[in-house]
Amino acid sequence: MAVITRHAAVSAALRDPRLGHGNSTSPNRVFSFLGLDPPRHGPLRRLAAHAFTPKAIHALGARIARIADAVLDGALAHAAVTDLLADFAYPVSLRVICDIFGLPEEDHSWIREQTPPIGRLLDPPFTISADDMARARHATAGFIAYLRDQISRKRRSPGPDLLSELIALADAEGSVTSRDLIPLCALLVMAGYETTANLIGNGLLALLTHPGALVQARRFAQRGTLTPTAVNELARYDSPIQITFRTVSSETVVAGTRLQAGAPVALLLGSANHDPRVHAHPERLDLSRTPNPHLSFGTGIHYCLGAPLARLEAGIALGRLLTRTRHLEAATDTPRHKNITAAIRGLHALPVTPLLH
Repeated sequence: MAVITRHAAVSAALRDPRLGHGNSTSPNRVFSFLGLDPPRHGPLRRLAAHAFTPKAIHALGARIARIADAVLDGALAHAAVTDLLADFAYPVSLRVICDIFGLPEEDHSWIREQTPPIGRLLDPPFTISADDMARARHATAGFIAYLRDQISRKRRSPGPDLLSELIALADAEGSVTSRDLIPLCALLVMAGYETTANLIGNGLLALLTHPGALVQARRFAQRGTLTPTAVNELARYDSPIQITFRTVSSETVVAGTRLQAGAPVALLLGSANHDPRVHAHPERLDLSRTPNPHLSFGTGIHYCLGAPLARLEAGIALGRLLTRTRHLEAATDTPRHKNITAAIRGLHALPVTPLLH
């Protein structure tokens, strides 16, 4: 496998049409939308873009703040030590995406349980054990069936939610079938909450280990949300997605190396985000860093559709937490999880001792 680490080369590779996904057609892959190359990718991308306009995302701010405050009410109410990953980051991100899609609250825990085995599908198949692959296929089949049922339910009784809107847009588009809609919705739900939860968790850990940045963040949070500049720096510093994979579709030269068709390529987003040729003093956490051309959300035609939502959600969640506490201190060491996927970087837990105002 070719491994690309420098910012310029990773950015160029992400935009190179000869580095694709092979147009995955498996109906059971939750992340198959990520595997689509043009021309099949275009109609689905345009469909989702209708629902993720800046105006639509901005309108979600008040709803996200209410959810963050409701989760904080429980997380900060009774415990001297609070796991801000399990009790805050994950519940906020999961509730937000399920609320946006109109998915029943009683299903949230089940959806959360499907993520670890399905997340393994983000890794190259040759890195996944037979047992993990079997669990991933079983969880994927269950989640696809669940979404099929939800789409049928919304067709019978549409609501003021994103799933109903996507169904209506797909019907109007004509070129997008229900079968196409399922992997798109699966990606938006699963990847949307998992990566956002890790953006919040990784961001909190970065702030807890950089007292000066934490003081700076509290100043930025006086209006209840972190600035987009601060959130971008947290995303750059410890990206929730560290690596993405491509396959060479036709012979090409990448970073001065000739690659043959069929060659697998790993693009190290985390490494590119710490390239000193682009980011001065990359190991410094600077919440006012600008410009900040990080690649945490990718670039090119596969740029993360949910990036504006993730930024808004992380900014509000972290802002509400910092506004409602006067001191946060990590209670123990926080080991990384290493058993879900090579691509996703997050924590096992984030136990914190909070002091309230």
